[in-house]
Amino acid sequence: MKKALALVVAAAVLLAAGALWFLLAADYSEGFRVGKVIKLSHKGFVFKTWEGTLDFGYLQTDPEGGVATRIWDFSVAPGDADVRAQIDAAIAGDYKVKLHYREKYVRLFWRGDTKHFVTRVERAS
Repeated sequence: MKKALALVVAAAVLLAAGALWFLLAADYSEGFRVGKVIKLSHKGFVFKTWEGTLDFGYLQTDPEGGVATRIWDFSVAPGDADVRAQIDAAIAGDYKVKLHYREKYVRLFWRGDTKHFVTRVERAS
């Protein structure tokens, strides 16, 4: 009886650990977006994260009767200094970029404010 209980507990722990690893490491989608980065900030009280905003550069009709620009919020992984430097250069140079990103299944507050993490930056024409 004790062996069976130990096996059930071990299986439950392994299943929970596997599910947690999947949520932390797996990507829901990947892609890219093109526009001008209008903001990159280091924010947070306890967990400082890098957050940015990309402006697609064109207007869309708002269903409520207005016109709005299309913006997209993204995060940069805590250890990705190269990507942050490229985004800083794009803001300073005021040029369009192609941001490659990976979307996670869940948003983890200690990693970023969004589920979209920029992994690579290319200058767009």
